[in-house]
Amino acid sequence: MTSHATERSGRGPRVVALGDSVTLGIGDSPVGGVGAGWAAHLAHAVGASEYVNLAANGTRARDLGLTQVPSALMTRPDIVLLTVGGNDVLRGDFCPAEITAHLRDALERLERPGREIVMISLDRIDAFSVLGRRVSTVMGRRIGQANGAIEAAVAGTRVHLIDGAEVFGRLGDVAWHVDRIHPSPEGHRALTAAALQRVSHRYVQAAPIGAAGPAPSLISRAWWMTRNGVPWVAKRSRDLLPQMARVVTHELLEDRRSKTQRAVPA
Repeated sequence: MTSHATERSGRGPRVVALGDSVTLGIGDSPVGGVGAGWAAHLAHAVGASEYVNLAANGTRARDLGLTQVPSALMTRPDIVLLTVGGNDVLRGDFCPAEITAHLRDALERLERPGREIVMISLDRIDAFSVLGRRVSTVMGRRIGQANGAIEAAVAGTRVHLIDGAEVFGRLGDVAWHVDRIHPSPEGHRALTAAALQRVSHRYVQAAPIGAAGPAPSLISRAWWMTRNGVPWVAKRSRDLLPQMARVVTHELLEDRRSKTQRAVPA
């Protein structure tokens, strides 16, 4: 697990970030002394007296309660920022009910009077759009099921749930990092702006959201894909891709069976 804390002067709120690589800040880069990612930008914008990022690559809903939630509670945060569910979607044992159960448990432990909790739901994983309509449809369905599980977990709570697909939809393709899985610097800042709107009733924005740095060149994007994208695909080929192949094959057979049944005269 990756964890870091940044102390800031003043009497601003204590901010803790939990979850997966989106909250960790993958796709963004530190600019002007501000950490990477939407959570870091929000902490800077509200003048946080302390900012702790407990998010880690690969975190699933089942992982939250094991280490991240206990560590978060020790910081006695005023604001909690969270993204989770994307790694559940990308696994062969994907289970929406499990997401709901583990996320609800985490939120019940985190909720306190006066504490603001902001969570962001999932957008489509744009990387799978290049693998064809069937794969894109299967993954889109999983995203919808995961978001349904997230909505079920936050129902009846005071958690501020932000529609990640809506935020990214307004921004367009520029919202995506070169890997087409994580937010770009612009995407992270758009998520920050949406989250700030939810906590602005209690915390005045003390600093502007910094501008994104220059877009990566074609050469740097190609280098990133060679260094990071190919190993990621190789790793997932042992887990997710066989499962996706089975799911897509099953759907093709079901579609064919349904068409055959409709073609047979009554």
